[in-house]
Amino acid sequence: MSNWLIDPTTRALSGALDGLALREQAVASNLSNIDTPGYQTATVDFESELQAQLAGAAEAASGTAMTPPPYGPSATGGMAQTSAAHLGAAATASTAGGAGLSGQSSGTANRVDGNTVSVDTEMTALAETQLKYAAVSRMLTGKLGMLKDVVGGR
Repeated sequence: MSNWLIDPTTRALSGALDGLALREQAVASNLSNIDTPGYQTATVDFESELQAQLAGAAEAASGTAMTPPPYGPSATGGMAQTSAAHLGAAATASTAGGAGLSGQSSGTANRVDGNTVSVDTEMTALAETQLKYAAVSRMLTGKLGMLKDVVGGR
């Protein structure tokens, strides 16, 4: 059964919330394993998958291929490095699993015991993820509020 109320924007926002929730789980797992020897940090890169799906949907709707701009999310989930003078992306880690989600392994240990978890990196990732989640949540709430107004006849 197809729901006519769910449009591509709502699906994209919902997918973004799901991806951000998975990223938060990966950060929590990383922090809980901070003292585990040999533990490799996990990352969730859903932005590139979401961007590819949105580009595919737009291509199907318009019949033309879309080329993503040279800015925006990179393969590591951060901003793309467009100049050698820019700071590089922080080293991130192994896979977090899940459909359409991927991760990278940095392969470099930050400590003698082989553990790659950095509290500073993880806390920064957590704060960024929570800010993004709140923003996407507000967008989805606004979209559903508009739909409620249309259905309610206001």
